[in-house]
Amino acid sequence: MYCDAHLHLVDLDDREPGFAAQIGDLSWCGAVDSHDPAEFLRSEDLRKQLPPTLQGFGIHPQNPDMANADFLVTLIREKRISFIGEAGFDFFGDTPLTTRSAPAIATQTEAFLFQCRIAAAAQLPLVLHIRKATDVLMQHWRQLVAVPRVVLHCWPGRLEEAQTLLSKGIEAWFSFGTPLLRGSPHALESLRGLPPDRILAETDAPWQPPHGQPWTRLQDIVRIVHHMAAVLEIPEAELEERLTSNFIDVYGEPASRPLPEKEQSHGIY
Repeated sequence: MYCDAHLHLVDLDDREPGFAAQIGDLSWCGAVDSHDPAEFLRSEDLRKQLPPTLQGFGIHPQNPDMANADFLVTLIREKRISFIGEAGFDFFGDTPLTTRSAPAIATQTEAFLFQCRIAAAAQLPLVLHIRKATDVLMQHWRQLVAVPRVVLHCWPGRLEEAQTLLSKGIEAWFSFGTPLLRGSPHALESLRGLPPDRILAETDAPWQPPHGQPWTRLQDIVRIVHHMAAVLEIPEAELEERLTSNFIDVYGEPASRPLPEKEQSHGIY
């Protein structure tokens, strides 16, 4: 089975309407992110057209709007999500919220720490988005130790930084996607050096398209896993099995669904 550790159904549908019908006989599952109530509800409708997926919700660092905090807490209480994310830090842009300035760091940190706390309290995985901010993330390693499982989506850092996170006791997994197809030195270094039980594969569809494509498609997970196997010099079937096992370790069984509403909450606020 091909397990996509990170993708965005609504953004993909905006670019490729009817994409779900194109998946064909591909043995596939995915972890789907959303970041505002409207996107979450639309994503839930799109999930019905696909093989089993797992849904998450998070306050994204590019738009760290704490107005969505209550909605996130409600989703956790009603057991409608399987993970939190994507959360994190992003200082790649030139907007007031993504320029590396004291106000932007403070705003993103508030959203990040809030999601760390509720992920720890609810014992849910936390998916992290990090761009030009690995040093800021490192300052909050103690908060991440309390989170049961942490996924570094499209891991941008060096192998040494990944090893540092693991050495501090953080239960971290590092997800790799289309940057590998573009020959990213840091991604290749990290993939080769990390323990096999700490790696995941993702498309981030429709974002970060491979060269020559207008967007990333669900089917690109096949190319990514094929390339990962070549880099690691192991049979592709062996890698697929390992990645499926890792995906389940992080997110749970792909066939699982959030429990019905009104189940006992985790005591989140």
